[in-house]
Amino acid sequence: MKFYRYKIIEASGQKSTGIVKLPYNDTMSALALLERDGSMVIYVKKLGPVLTFIVKLATLGARRKLSRVLQAEILSNLSMMLSAGVTLTMALEEVSECLEAKEIKSDFKDLITSIQGGSIFSEAAKHYPHIFPKTVIDLVKIGEETGNLDTMMKDASEHLKRMQEIVSDTRQALLYPGFVFFAMGVLLVFWFYFVIPKIVNLFLEMDVALPPITLFLISASNFVQNDIGYLIAGVILLVMAFGFFRKTSRLFRKATDWMILKLPVSKTIVSASLLAYITEYLSLLISSGVDIVKSITIMRESVGNEVYKDKMNLVKEGLLNGEGIADSFANALIFPSLVTRMISVGEMSGTLSDQLAKVAEDYRRKLNLVVSTLGKVIEPVVLIIAGAMFAVIIGGLLLPIYDLVSQIGG
Repeated sequence: MKFYRYKIIEASGQKSTGIVKLPYNDTMSALALLERDGSMVIYVKKLGPVLTFIVKLATLGARRKLSRVLQAEILSNLSMMLSAGVTLTMALEEVSECLEAKEIKSDFKDLITSIQGGSIFSEAAKHYPHIFPKTVIDLVKIGEETGNLDTMMKDASEHLKRMQEIVSDTRQALLYPGFVFFAMGVLLVFWFYFVIPKIVNLFLEMDVALPPITLFLISASNFVQNDIGYLIAGVILLVMAFGFFRKTSRLFRKATDWMILKLPVSKTIVSASLLAYITEYLSLLISSGVDIVKSITIMRESVGNEVYKDKMNLVKEGLLNGEGIADSFANALIFPSLVTRMISVGEMSGTLSDQLAKVAEDYRRKLNLVVSTLGKVIEPVVLIIAGAMFAVIIGGLLLPIYDLVSQIGG
């Protein structure tokens, strides 16, 4: 895709100038495309590397990824119009009119121009991943190959809605424990920075002998008071380093993904979320007529966990080596017996897509149940941890007072 600066006189006689992104490397093709609707081109020129970089930089912040809800709505509207006999370009124009963001409208205009220039929808749309994610592009390709583009867009819309439910439930489940432990950390810093120093100064003025636990609290309090800036900077650097290595190192991603799957709370939540996603997506692909090996290949690329990606590779290798579908999943040694049994039933009865859909629904229910009950489950653990921490603090503060009272009484 190249950027072209143009100036034209439209068929209505109105002058128009702007910058458009086209799937051509030569100016003549761009000229022919701009003249297709009866416009007269005054000039059209391909932008050089520097101007192209500036244009991309200027639009980088504006083109944020659309929410899954809005993506699903766009696909649903396109599906309805296509099924009613509206042409694809006209349907895209109608959808564009309903959008508020000017940058997204501009993207739709470029997309329509690319299609009018001869590009197929899936090829043109893949340049706009913030509007059409890869999972949607894969489904659109299937629709183009089978001649059921409207149906696949509807299926893609429903798929995105279900994925949004899974992501929303997962975030909600992980948010509660994260917030609780963050609040506990802030409270500890408050105690060590404001409360404990005042009480400790009182002990020092009275020349009270301090037990080891109180000395530990003093050391911790001094660290927080004197090095709080370094502590905050260290936390920020750790978060930035974590994000950097998650993006750049597959080995680091795999290690952290493996750790997430081993931690008590996150293991249940993330595993249920991943299994719901995998079985849901596979069910959709298989019901669309995609063979199992290609379905595994497409689905693997969209899984957000490196451990499961490797396991899906093992499943694919098993299938290519002649193993059955259920055996291939079982030999990957990560899928629960429920999943492999249901796959086996579907494989033998020819209802694999239906069985996978049932498994996906079951894991969505489990995830929803985890969200609704997590607070009650984690509350005793939080109380025990918080109680232990503050017992240490209170003990460290009360022991010197007890010794002082004993000395006075003696």
